[in-house]
Amino acid sequence: MDAAESVQTREAPPGGGGGAPPGGAAGGGRAPVPPRASGRVWGAALLAGAVAAAAGYVLMPFKGAPEPRAGGDPELVAAAERALGGSAGAYQGFGAVLVDGDGAAEVFGGTADGTAPIGAETPFETGSVWKVFTAMALADMAEDGETSLDRTVGEVFTGLDFASEETASITLEELAVHHSGLPSVAGASPVGQALSSVAMDNAYAGLPPVETALAGAEPSGRGEWAYSNFGYAVLGAALAREAGTGYPELVRERVFEPLGMDATGVLGADFRDVPEGAALPHKEPGARVEPWESPAYAPAGVGTWTTLPDMERFARAVADGSAPGMSALEPRAESPLGGTGGQGLGWIELAAGDGTALHVHNGATYGSAAFLAVDRESGRAVVAFTNTGAAALPDALAQELLSGERASGPVLAAEPAPPALLLGLTLPLVLLPVLLAGAFAVRRRTLVGQRRIDRMRIVSMPLGAAAVLALALPLGSWAVAPPALWAAGLGAVAASAVAAASQWNRTVWNNARWPWLHYPFFALSVSVSLLLIGVACWAVSTTL
Repeated sequence: MDAAESVQTREAPPGGGGGAPPGGAAGGGRAPVPPRASGRVWGAALLAGAVAAAAGYVLMPFKGAPEPRAGGDPELVAAAERALGGSAGAYQGFGAVLVDGDGAAEVFGGTADGTAPIGAETPFETGSVWKVFTAMALADMAEDGETSLDRTVGEVFTGLDFASEETASITLEELAVHHSGLPSVAGASPVGQALSSVAMDNAYAGLPPVETALAGAEPSGRGEWAYSNFGYAVLGAALAREAGTGYPELVRERVFEPLGMDATGVLGADFRDVPEGAALPHKEPGARVEPWESPAYAPAGVGTWTTLPDMERFARAVADGSAPGMSALEPRAESPLGGTGGQGLGWIELAAGDGTALHVHNGATYGSAAFLAVDRESGRAVVAFTNTGAAALPDALAQELLSGERASGPVLAAEPAPPALLLGLTLPLVLLPVLLAGAFAVRRRTLVGQRRIDRMRIVSMPLGAAAVLALALPLGSWAVAPPALWAAGLGAVAASAVAAASQWNRTVWNNARWPWLHYPFFALSVSVSLLLIGVACWAVSTTL
């Protein structure tokens, strides 16, 4: 025992459990700050931290991913490398097909699940690209006289007790051009949607049946463009009613079978599970997320899968005019992108850089992105996919493959966040808990508020630091930040917790200035920390 420790020990008043001085609520006074932890204690703490860091690195589910290497047609490989530019590390994998008259070429790269390479036959999530299939089924049925674009949902869903007469008067065309005034998703809990966005799991699980949600819906802003997945779910259900069959059977019969698209279908109907060898969705390289599934929202592109060969057949048929329901491409409303062109049934018409008209649609889920563009004048078309969410790569690939050069920006999607920004958002989630826990263990006071150490803080401080560190897993970017950084943070917090715990018998339960207030704050702190740890574990579990 050194001299300073001897003096502080003699100053402590007698009493208190385990040799600890009385204080706080028990003794009416505040106990002095106990002596610093010995070198032996810090040695044990560092050993525990090293073990925790090693275990954390081994068990951490996010390990990043290597940059995808492109394969396929040499010219397309060069175009893909230009489109990727310096952002190759932002994508798990990708695939694209360029249709040029009777010919076609493919390019692909990266992995489907971290190990299996993506190839020409790999299934991808379509996202909202699927909406053009639903819209063309509508156009095909209207051309055959089996329904009409001005038919209302009230006329289709007879016997449904609508809460609003305006809802009943919505036409099938309004649904198809996103002018119905219906919300993007109906019946979703705000809390559930928020948790789903954190965990990046199936955002469409647990929604009410389409007809139930439609009966209670009230349009807002009808006649103005407002993108609505729910509107397309209603449209798909309406078409199925008109045809007297299920929606998957309808779109298969109307669109896929005539074009030989045998590998395209709906999860839960055509596929019992995710197709074998599929490009599993990722929020970023190395971080898988749960595929979306909802047969009710399949007409909007939820739980829908296809392959490059199938999309080649479709794009060629659209380019040469032989696809069913070609009238869907005709503009029927102003373009949501402004300028020239317009909104067709599902399809968006926009002007390319050379003045030609492109018919396009994109799609995205939490873990996938897609883009489809057709130039009917030249007979060229491109379809591109990536199994990484919110990604601009498909748009950029489309530009490169159609024009041979990268345009100033993507057609519809946003560029991926800059690595510096992602790193700036991730580092505080790792460094802050290390700083707070470490300062508490070394100084025996909280860094914020300078509160003295006591047994409640020995529990709450490391637990709070662990909670923030746990949230760093689902919220951080581990394709940009080294995964070892998180493991090192875990080790530092564990070492700090061991060092702080060594003061247990040298302090009291409650060393606060206002002891009565410390108890509820302690209970709240521990409860919130445990809740956050639970949410983080649940969010991470959806990626495994």
